[in-house]
Amino acid sequence: MEMERVEAEQAVTVSLDGVVTPIWTGRKRIIQVAAGLGLLTLAINFLLPVYYKSTATLLPETDKGKLPSLSQFAGIAQLAGVNISGSEVSRLYPTILTSDAILGSVIALKYKTQAFPDSVNLVQYFDPDEDTEAENFETAVRDLRELTTVTYESKTGFVTITLEMTEPELAADVVNAMVDQLDQFMRLKKITSASEQRKWIETRLREVVLELRVAEDSLKVFREKNRRVVDSPRLVLEQERLVRDVQVKSTIFVELKKQAELAKIEEIKNISIVNVLDRGRVPVKKSRPNRLVNTAIVFFLALFGTSGLYAAESVYGEKIRGFVASLRRRGNSDGKAPVSSR
Repeated sequence: MEMERVEAEQAVTVSLDGVVTPIWTGRKRIIQVAAGLGLLTLAINFLLPVYYKSTATLLPETDKGKLPSLSQFAGIAQLAGVNISGSEVSRLYPTILTSDAILGSVIALKYKTQAFPDSVNLVQYFDPDEDTEAENFETAVRDLRELTTVTYESKTGFVTITLEMTEPELAADVVNAMVDQLDQFMRLKKITSASEQRKWIETRLREVVLELRVAEDSLKVFREKNRRVVDSPRLVLEQERLVRDVQVKSTIFVELKKQAELAKIEEIKNISIVNVLDRGRVPVKKSRPNRLVNTAIVFFLALFGTSGLYAAESVYGEKIRGFVASLRRRGNSDGKAPVSSR
């Protein structure tokens, strides 16, 4: 048993020597290849465009008193398979912010840039080379969407908007424009819903006024015809029914009148729906490319990869060369013309 253990250890030592020795012998070549690829990567990184990242953080309003009309978004979310309450509209912000409605409005705005002397929109800034203006606009929307990242933190409710652009001031301006357009979009939906609600209440209120008048007139006519009803149980019951009908109509009228006034107030409100915790600031450092990290990754990958090739060539080189030689011999033998016998 001892002899077998010694032989196994010697076999392992010989095997390791067969792998390490060629790597150590070719260490200069390996380092040269890795350094060359690393320098090439560094040079390529200097040619790549530099991007700057600006971030805005939102804390959406969750007060049910200020967001009664936005509960419609909860129904939309439930149709999409997301179970949320009406006050948690912020879950839909990532979808809304990256929609054509928001990005289209953001792209149409004018921005000051370093590339143009005058303010330009993002279609002019991206300068897509398409055939029509509509295609240029769609390409600009797609480019802006690819540069934008919107995340929702389920535990805290924070919404983070991150945008990368080649100009730091432009990155901050565009991400703040996205926040402003989101606020306008949500406020418009709120006002539109309040307006529709007011119109329905006013229509229903006019109907209830007519119904109340009919009920009051019926009670008036009944009392004029029946001055004394206490002696007739049937007349007492009829009077109670008419009185109850007037009371019900009056209660509905008072409630609708109150709701109509509240709807008018809600319609003219111009409050901010989206609470901005942090607006986008002008970044002072680039976000990418990270030249040192990219160069280091390529250098070490090339170092290990070249070392592996040297080790594989030492272990399997003879087998591979023998296999290739046999294929060549077989190809030569197959290519020879058959010798005819006379």
